[in-house]
Amino acid sequence: MLFIFLTLTVTFPLCLKLNSCIPGFHSTDEPYGALWDFWRMKYSVAHKISLSNTPLIGYPFGIVLYPSGMLSSVWIGINFLLSLLTTGAFTWNIQVLLNFFLSCMACYFLVLYLTGNSYSAFFSAIAFSFCPYAFARAWQHLGLTYNELIPLSIMTAIILRDKPSKKAFTYLLISMVLLLSFDYSIAYFTAVALAAFIIYTLFAGRDLKFIGNFTFASILAGLYASPQLFTILKNRLTISPTTPAFAFNPYHRPFEDLFSQSAKPLSYLLPASTHPLFGNFTTQFIGSSLYGQSFTEHTLYLGWVPLILAFIAFKEWKKEKKDFYIGFFIFLAIVAWFFSQPPWWKIGPLKIYLPSFFMYKLLPMYRAYCRFGIVVMLAVAVMAGYGLKLILEKFKGRKTKIFLTCLFCSLVLFEFWNWPPYKVIDVSGVPAVYYWLKDQPQDTVIAEYPLDAGSPNEMYKFYQTVHEKKMINGTIPGTPAHNFAQAITRLSAPGTAAELMKTGVKYVLVHRDGYLQTDLVEDTEELKMIPQNKNLRHIKSFSAQDCPDETMCAQKTGPIDVYEVIAPEGGKTK
Repeated sequence: MLFIFLTLTVTFPLCLKLNSCIPGFHSTDEPYGALWDFWRMKYSVAHKISLSNTPLIGYPFGIVLYPSGMLSSVWIGINFLLSLLTTGAFTWNIQVLLNFFLSCMACYFLVLYLTGNSYSAFFSAIAFSFCPYAFARAWQHLGLTYNELIPLSIMTAIILRDKPSKKAFTYLLISMVLLLSFDYSIAYFTAVALAAFIIYTLFAGRDLKFIGNFTFASILAGLYASPQLFTILKNRLTISPTTPAFAFNPYHRPFEDLFSQSAKPLSYLLPASTHPLFGNFTTQFIGSSLYGQSFTEHTLYLGWVPLILAFIAFKEWKKEKKDFYIGFFIFLAIVAWFFSQPPWWKIGPLKIYLPSFFMYKLLPMYRAYCRFGIVVMLAVAVMAGYGLKLILEKFKGRKTKIFLTCLFCSLVLFEFWNWPPYKVIDVSGVPAVYYWLKDQPQDTVIAEYPLDAGSPNEMYKFYQTVHEKKMINGTIPGTPAHNFAQAITRLSAPGTAAELMKTGVKYVLVHRDGYLQTDLVEDTEELKMIPQNKNLRHIKSFSAQDCPDETMCAQKTGPIDVYEVIAPEGGKTK
């Protein structure tokens, strides 16, 4: 009940607005694409449209969805059922809230098993589950909120080592199956953590029976996921060598990204930029080589309270080195920290290669190694639980222990606090132009400019959940729809309107801010020239809108002009 209460408190006021708001941050845009996909599933069923190839975006070519196999079919199925039964916002929110709660439970039982101290376990659960990294991921990537699978898998492996039995083997197998049923990034983190456990066991414990049981469970879990893993392997071998590395190639991401999306020296040590008191201090370092470029990806703060408690445990363990699992979590923290680093450190003429350099050769589809910070956080949280246990053992009174536990929990919650302002986005409304567009004939096709010819504009896709009109936007690099989009980026060009008319586009929505906010002279000039295109007729303008209150919202927008694509006198486009 305490974990439920804390989950609802740290995400407040989300629990009051499950159908109208989602967790969010000022730079958030990825969730809008997920909300669109949840809507698309229900819409496609109702209108008998293919679930794997949609004509709703990238019109008239359409877009093939989930072609890479990089999304678990089980997780897609869960989202599909939730989408049919609920709203898109609820589908997102229920998973985020449940994952916060389950992360608490999994970490609690892991530390309770290791220490036998419920107070320590409670503290560790809070430190791990409500760390700044967890919130940053909840604001952007739903799959990366499934953090409970990491401590769950480690705990079942530990139980199998300590108390080998059919039941313990089954628990480990179930945890591995769950790992392969949701986000594969979480599976990657956990695979590295479990590999570290096996290596540590080999050198420190040499328990060959456990290693045999673990290997057998891994094989069975692999057989369960083999159809999808085979698809990924086949695509990896056939696609990667022949396609260039770019952000939207699911099998070959740019090697340079491993540097920009790796942990930096201060990433783990400075409070989140969203902290109401200390955030401004951290913001000064964002973009520097000491912290990193991203407001979210480099939010890896471990907290000084957990670090101090973990150091107390380390100092005590160093005296005799008797506790097998304290040693393991020290080892895990080191391994995960190295994995979160860039491909190499360059010290003068010396170049020291790190794990991400070698792993990229095996898994070139993965680039954000800073996300291994959640494994570092787990190791520190577990160690902090040991440290708190050592402190509590010095006191006999139950009330004193409860007071000290509450004190340390309050301190870590303060370190990890992220509001005010509230980190939610109201998605119940959209700009007025889309309600006008919704009333137009169902077969209307639109285009939104500036055209998202580089990468799909998730906001354009989200707006479609209201107006429900096919559009040429939302294309994915490497597809025919994207190739077409790249040829019509300049709306002022005489031939653009002709191409739009050929594809059946009737209305073009021009977002003025999309041109003016780039600060590029050519974009400003383009905006001035659009009204001069004789194949476009201006029919309506919608003024800028703001959010009704202090909460961030999806309906905030700058001025939007609506043009109708027409053929000039004589019937031919110019």
